[in-house]
Amino acid sequence: MSTPSNAMRRALARARDGKSLDRDEVATLLEAQGDDLRALMAVASALRDQGLEAAGRPGVVTYSRKVFIPLTRLCRDRCHYCTF
Repeated sequence: MSTPSNAMRRALARARDGKSLDRDEVATLLEAQGDDLRALMAVASALRDQGLEAAGRPGVVTYSRKVFIPLTRLCRDRCHYCTF
């Protein structure tokens, strides 16, 4: 069991409170492991559920099959598989 750093505790608290995160806080959360990761997932789940409740559709997560993801903007040709 690891002890969370001050930066991790602060970033988790700001996320839990619905505050905007700066780049360093996001980078800190991306490094979450173990207990920190479980805490982050609990915060994310709670925020998702609050948003769904506020939208009037608690417990209902939707998606669209017609979403277009422009690979030319996302891919940096790291695998060299295609010509993007």
